[in-house]
Amino acid sequence: MKKEKGPLLLLKLDKSGAPPPADPPDQPDTPASTDGEDSPPAPEVPEFASVSKRRYFLADFFRALLVILSLVVAAGFVLILLPQPSVDKMAQNLEARRGARPERVAFLYLGDEIKESQFHVRGIVRNITTEPIERLDAAIRLYGHDGNLLQTVVIRMNKETIAPDEVAQFELVYPNYGNEFAKYSVEFKLREGGEVPYKDMRATR
Repeated sequence: MKKEKGPLLLLKLDKSGAPPPADPPDQPDTPASTDGEDSPPAPEVPEFASVSKRRYFLADFFRALLVILSLVVAAGFVLILLPQPSVDKMAQNLEARRGARPERVAFLYLGDEIKESQFHVRGIVRNITTEPIERLDAAIRLYGHDGNLLQTVVIRMNKETIAPDEVAQFELVYPNYGNEFAKYSVEFKLREGGEVPYKDMRATR
């Protein structure tokens, strides 16, 4: 008995006999490197490093400020301890270096005495210019024993007009003196205003 043949199934196979290749797995996107190598990530700077640098800077600033303040205080003590004529001479030298106006009078003499409970200050000046000086006054600053300025007294010369090479004098009489003044200084001014530079040639007693 012959068996009947069923329908034939035809399969299309690759000539090589190998199955088709599978799709490659998806790769994560990575930035392309310019030099062909992956660049390492930048190191993170810890926060405590910047804070410590700021603290060191503030400490150095305050240390420098303290040094400057100590120098200023020391210079102030030196000026207080110096006698007033020396301070006046230093001020004149500084004015001369700045190109100040030339001296107009010569300070020839300065003296003081206590007489009958009165404090006397007497001085003599000379006109060293070629023109007369009108209405010259002497401003006397009186200082206490602590170095503070107690009073300023303006005294007129004994002459309203001081001719060239002529001498004039001034005198302060302070009544009821109780030894409250430790030192004093003298400057010269015109009555209309403005200081008069002087050449220090005085003798103090």
